[in-house]
Amino acid sequence: MNTAQKIFDLTQPFVNEGKILPRTNQQINDNIDDFILLFNENELLACAGLKDCQEGSMGEIYSLAVAQNSQNTGLSTKLLDKILIKAKERGFVKIFALTKFGTKWFLKNGFTQMKISNLPTKRQKYFNHDRNSSIFFKEVC
Repeated sequence: MNTAQKIFDLTQPFVNEGKILPRTNQQINDNIDDFILLFNENELLACAGLKDCQEGSMGEIYSLAVAQNSQNTGLSTKLLDKILIKAKERGFVKIFALTKFGTKWFLKNGFTQMKISNLPTKRQKYFNHDRNSSIFFKEVC
């Protein structure tokens, strides 16, 4: 099984619950370099995408998921550490995430809740007002 398929399979239960926006296997494959992955041997346990917003030296975290049987084991903290390393390598000064769930996790991990107006201008145009996600920012140190 290829990596894109593993990401798709890991995120699909969260897509079904409405916690993650759906992406096709092809969309994942086309953006495979965005993804940070945590494996145990050959099993994908956690993933997150980090895309360049091409504005304001900011990166957007998306498709953040930890396998159901690996939750509450510290993997999300390890994943965030790797996201921050990748963000720094890519020259981002801030990262952000839009979410309807996980508010406590983002706040606990040093994110600050912000408003739509804090998003990069291009990203504001694509904000889904019907979904009404919370927006969290974190400085990249």
